[in-house]
Amino acid sequence: MACEDVNEMHEKYLREGSPIYAGKIDSLSCFSGYYRVKASVFPSIDVNRKEFRIYWNNFNDSVVFSYDASYFNADNGRYEVIVEGFESQKIEGYTTLTFVNFDQQGNKSRKTESTVLIYGDDYATGILNQGSAGFDGQFLNFTHRNNAVGLLAEYTTNEGTQSTVKFNGEVEKLKIIGLDPDLPDFKSGTKVKFKTMYHLEQSDIDSIYAGNFSETDPIVLPDPIIVDSIVNKYGYAEDFNIPVKVYEGETFASVSDQSWCTITADNESGNIQVSIEENVSGSRTATITVNVVGKTGPDFTKEIKVIQSDATKLEDTKSGWTKVSLSDENWEVVSGWGTENLWNGSLAEPGYHTKAAVPTPLLISVNFGKSLLIDGLEIVPRQRYVKNPEVFEVWVSNTENEVGVDRYSDEWETKAVEAGWAKIKTVDWTGWKGTDTRIAYIGATEKYQYMRIRVLKNSDSGNNLNLLELSIIGKE
Repeated sequence: MACEDVNEMHEKYLREGSPIYAGKIDSLSCFSGYYRVKASVFPSIDVNRKEFRIYWNNFNDSVVFSYDASYFNADNGRYEVIVEGFESQKIEGYTTLTFVNFDQQGNKSRKTESTVLIYGDDYATGILNQGSAGFDGQFLNFTHRNNAVGLLAEYTTNEGTQSTVKFNGEVEKLKIIGLDPDLPDFKSGTKVKFKTMYHLEQSDIDSIYAGNFSETDPIVLPDPIIVDSIVNKYGYAEDFNIPVKVYEGETFASVSDQSWCTITADNESGNIQVSIEENVSGSRTATITVNVVGKTGPDFTKEIKVIQSDATKLEDTKSGWTKVSLSDENWEVVSGWGTENLWNGSLAEPGYHTKAAVPTPLLISVNFGKSLLIDGLEIVPRQRYVKNPEVFEVWVSNTENEVGVDRYSDEWETKAVEAGWAKIKTVDWTGWKGTDTRIAYIGATEKYQYMRIRVLKNSDSGNNLNLLELSIIGKE
């Protein structure tokens, strides 16, 4: 049998003694950042501990942190450090970090590993920006995205320079027009480029921008002055307002070039207050120039033409007006509220009122008794239970002829023209649901004896219609 010593193979290891290990890290957490990581270390109890080393890239790269009080977080009893250097190595994505403790004698512990997601440029490229929901006339709107915490916007100023603005928090809209805009001096017709910043996980130590810019459609700013370009008035003296809209925070000033048309005030509620004198000598025109205060150049100045004819209210002719009853007007009115009340000179009830819901179109017809030039039509609505005509046509003729078809017929207009009627104006007062008296500019160039108002839309969804008075502004 063999005579060898059975302990011969182990002798050298027994002479060296058992290996000594430093205390292993007891608990470890890693948190994602942008080309960096936060490590939170809870070491095991070891009075000889000195430092811990973190390895990556197959132990080719490492960093050392001592168990220094500057890294100690007294709130959770852990040592917290930031591991950097991944950007220069272009390391991103899921990465395994290996942690090893070392004690004062240089003994090392067993390994502790943690896999953590490192954000980088490639990762950011796959992140989508918020969507642009369009420009609403004052604000550039954005769609909601979970975890959005900021926005980077680039835009062109009126001087042609590029400006960059960073915004914190989720951005739902950016103010472009008005006081304290988010994008000051934005140039109309240009685009906004933007990146959304996200904080993807609550535990992340960094927020991250989407890798690529998105851009809006070209944003065209509305006119800084919105005002009617033509205001038609009649021969009698009148005080009236011209509504003006300007950007939030801006004011305006206006001036007239004619003494008979004077500006009495430009008020903060957005009205030019105008006073015109009586006119008895043909048509005349005044030009009101409106300028946004503090702005210069033609883009911020508007002109309003106030055209005043010498037409007046033909109230004296109303005594000769009579109701025209043609076969296409075959509905009933409320008792005592007949068509003839529309020219009785009284603004008290009763006026005109359909008896029940009468589907449009409706027709109200009158014989003036003689030919009149219709320059304007004044309508006084009922002052309660208002049911106004919002869209209507004005038809005229010098003969009282039947159209010959039902008012609902698709051929009504054609047959009306064949019967000698002419449509001289379509008036659109959509949204007129108030008690204010309105004047429609008609501008007829010939005189007519008969007039038919063809109502196409009422403010009342039930198709009832009521009014108090009609007046013709024109000439005999």
